[in-house]
Amino acid sequence: MDRNRKILISIFALLILSVMLAIIDISIKVQDDRDRDHRGMPFRTGPGVGIVRVEGPISIKSRSGPFDLSAGSESIVKRLDELSRNSSIKAIVLRINSPGGTVASVQEIYHKLWKIRKRNIPLIASMGDIATSGGYYIASACNLIFANYGTVTGSIGVIALSPNMKGLFEKLGIKMNVIKSGNYKDIMSSHRDLTKDESELLQEMIDTSYRRFLKDVALGRNQGISDIEPYADGRILNGETAQKLKLVDTIGTFDDAVDKAREMAKLDENSPVYDEYLTPFQQVLMSLDTMVRFGSTIKEGMDGGSAFTLEYRYRP
Repeated sequence: MDRNRKILISIFALLILSVMLAIIDISIKVQDDRDRDHRGMPFRTGPGVGIVRVEGPISIKSRSGPFDLSAGSESIVKRLDELSRNSSIKAIVLRINSPGGTVASVQEIYHKLWKIRKRNIPLIASMGDIATSGGYYIASACNLIFANYGTVTGSIGVIALSPNMKGLFEKLGIKMNVIKSGNYKDIMSSHRDLTKDESELLQEMIDTSYRRFLKDVALGRNQGISDIEPYADGRILNGETAQKLKLVDTIGTFDDAVDKAREMAKLDENSPVYDEYLTPFQQVLMSLDTMVRFGSTIKEGMDGGSAFTLEYRYRP
């Protein structure tokens, strides 16, 4: 018990430190914004490029956090829908900095992007530090994919994780009383090993989701499944290698992606960019929201809880 308490105290101390660093970072960004205002940068309107940002692990969650902030695929899909219906938006750049996420949330974003693409609105994916697994999945729905040389991408595949704490339970003399309605009702429970039948059932789910991944990526990239499959074994790649394997189209920055979007939409080189914006206060709340979620997840794991999810996600 004392050891667990020390671990929790250490975690919360790190969270507090992270909040302080986030506030400092946001303060610097605010000052930068003020500096730009002082330099007299004009605010432009009219036909332009819309920006959609995908940051961090992807899940369905929307307005479900303790600070009631929108997050997850629902808000991303909503943003895409708003931009695609706005007559001033002639192209969209999807800025991705994500390791991927849950299967359902990733598929929702992919299918929304595909609908927009079929309406002949140019879609450009711009990869940041990381765009792996589900992050790559949604990028493949775009007309073109930009990556930096050092972008970590690839990791095409499906994964499901759940802790096996059987040894710890036995060491502590903890036994679980389970009353269930069917053989599989407590599948992936943390207090016991998987049975052979359970492993086969889960593997079937994994394989089905994997085939969908390959099919959708091949469609988005206008390639055959056989072209994608040799590199769809979970391996990670940098942007340069991904380009050589034709998983990425161009090596370039976010600005390069915006310029290409303007070109594809036949816009002036100085046409406006409509980016997402959070006030400094909202950014602090979002940081706190993420940290509270993380702390809750850690606590659930220490309490022996398990939350099974099927994910298109890179997990080092």
